Amino acid sequence: MEKLLLIVNPISGNLEKEDIVDMIVNRCQMENKELEVYTTTGENDLRAIKTIIDTLQPTRVLVAGGDGTICLAAEALEGRSAILGILPAGSSNGLATSFNVPPDMVEALEVAMSNKVIRMDGVRINGEISLHLSDLGLNALLIKNYEQGDTRGQIGYAMEVFKTLTEHEVFRVRVRAGEEVVESDAIIVIIANARKYGTGVTINPHGSIMDGKFEVVIAKKWDVIELAKLIAGNTEFDPEVVTILSVTQAEIECIEQEVDFQIDGEYKGQVKKVTAHMVPQLLSITIPEPLEV
Repeated sequence: MEKLLLIVNPISGNLEKEDIVDMIVNRCQMENKELEVYTTTGENDLRAIKTIIDTLQPTRVLVAGGDGTICLAAEALEGRSAILGILPAGSSNGLATSFNVPPDMVEALEVAMSNKVIRMDGVRINGEISLHLSDLGLNALLIKNYEQGDTRGQIGYAMEVFKTLTEHEVFRVRVRAGEEVVESDAIIVIIANARKYGTGVTINPHGSIMDGKFEVVIAKKWDVIELAKLIAGNTEFDPEVVTILSVTQAEIECIEQEVDFQIDGEYKGQVKKVTAHMVPQLLSITIPEPLEV
């Protein structure tokens, strides 16, 4: 009998998690699969999930939540053969967007239960796993402001975009990648494993989640033309505006001040230094087809 683990974040997003759980329970009963459900609490979740995996030995782990819950599952699955399936049920579904996972739960479950599987890379940043996009500066400040704001949804997001654009600061950064050193002003520095933010905006046109490298994207100043080229997926930029480094490890130092920092949509506070290194072929994950990775 095939064994499955379902990890549910009860407070992520706006979807009713009970409906998602019922749908998966019914599916497993019809297909004679053993299912265990774990609901996150925010306390010792990683240890609890690892214990369940050790005991249950599931062949597949489904995640009903956002990017943070997916990273939690990936951390627990590092070095294991179980397949990860995404059910995009968070407020931030950036990885699911990058993979073109359908937002409809019935369709997403079909993808999560399929055998269309790739082996994807991860990036370990300051000790934590990142699968999608992490950054310092403008976007991290936006996430902070949105989390602290009173209005949710698109209206709340738009309000916080305006607020963030008016209060963000340019900062001085030094990036070391092997023997290469780049020192520059920046409005944002992105550690990119995937290509797109959850909004669908391409920010890493060079990227692949299967090439054993990640990209450090440095946007040095506002330039409408260059940033539009980046969003459109262009691969040629004015080096005075955008620099992209493809690396296996990097150290990012904020020279003059602490800067807001986020990992896969989770605000981590202000930092002076970030270290990142590639974790190649971190885990197996189901995807729809076709997919540019």
